[in-house]
Amino acid sequence: MSYFDFFCNIVKKDPLNNESIKGTCYQMCPQEETNLREHAGLVHLLEVSGPTRQLVKSYSRSAADSNMAIPRLLRPFSVLKQTIEHLLLSVTQRNDVSLACLYDFLNNRLRAIRQDMTIQRLPPDECIQLLEPMIRFHVYFGYRLSGCSINEFDPVLNKKYLLECMKWFLYCCDILEGQTKSNKVDNDLSELFSAWTLDKKPVQKLTCDKILMESLYILCNLDDMHPLFRFLTLRPEIKSAPLLRLAYEIAIANLKGNYVKVCRLSKNLCPLTFCAFNLYLPTLQRKALHIMSHGYSSKQLTVPTEVVRRWLAFDSNADVESTCQHYGLKANGVVHFAKGAFRSDVELIKPKTQVKDKLKLSIEEILSYGVKSKTKPNC
Repeated sequence: MSYFDFFCNIVKKDPLNNESIKGTCYQMCPQEETNLREHAGLVHLLEVSGPTRQLVKSYSRSAADSNMAIPRLLRPFSVLKQTIEHLLLSVTQRNDVSLACLYDFLNNRLRAIRQDMTIQRLPPDECIQLLEPMIRFHVYFGYRLSGCSINEFDPVLNKKYLLECMKWFLYCCDILEGQTKSNKVDNDLSELFSAWTLDKKPVQKLTCDKILMESLYILCNLDDMHPLFRFLTLRPEIKSAPLLRLAYEIAIANLKGNYVKVCRLSKNLCPLTFCAFNLYLPTLQRKALHIMSHGYSSKQLTVPTEVVRRWLAFDSNADVESTCQHYGLKANGVVHFAKGAFRSDVELIKPKTQVKDKLKLSIEEILSYGVKSKTKPNC
């Protein structure tokens, strides 16, 4: 059972949260674990900075004979908030390890945070502040590491954690939305989210942005109808936000098979939504080339490589030719489409990761920027 499923069961059984446990560990790592790991030599390289050490509680599976609901081993919300700040705004600045190693460390520590959240049954408003940065983390690193081997990075497992955080976040949003309606509160929930920040220093903050999260939910599930159904149930002022409306239009165009329109609209995406869409781009290009191999099938007529590049958002003409050849189509300056030549049995090409050069944003900026609902989301 995922943490999200467990959280839903808790809300149904105990909506008033009367049986919650309050953590009393006011350090990022419980003292017992600190002593154990230092004695056993299990301190991670990313927990050492010069002569100082800053250990962070690591994730551990619950055993049948172990009790994890011990207050002194659980970190309260304020400490979990501080821990996320440290992990995503400080540790991500380290450049003495590989990106895959950095991801493994951060993913493990973020899972430990979700574990503490679940055991303590944190209320929805606190869960939201902790889950939103995790969603950004999984989207961004899922993009940056998409070209790595399975030994370094597992995209399926990362997608699993991403969807778990997304559904948990949106479920908490729905709970808060219901509470505002039942209490007849007129405050705009989107304004409430924009006011929540995880302060580190005046220069950079981890920002909670519901519009961005709803947009990511659509773009991370372009072949799924559920995010579109959810979009239709949102309040008009939320649905009218430019970024969310753009994500919806991309999803609708994708369902209709209008892949050229999808690629054209994707040029207006913001950094994180661009990362999410780019992971789906190889699938879209494969579908489009398959359809074009039937629609433009001819022994004499060809399509210029430059045209295909513009239509399907390839980086260069060379990428068009290599992709077409990968799927069995002849390409050399022009593409020869033939319905019998397209190979559906070959492996999907991995996404190309050029977001850092294209958008010129640091990890810290990717994890902290916000989207204004009344402005265009162009980067």
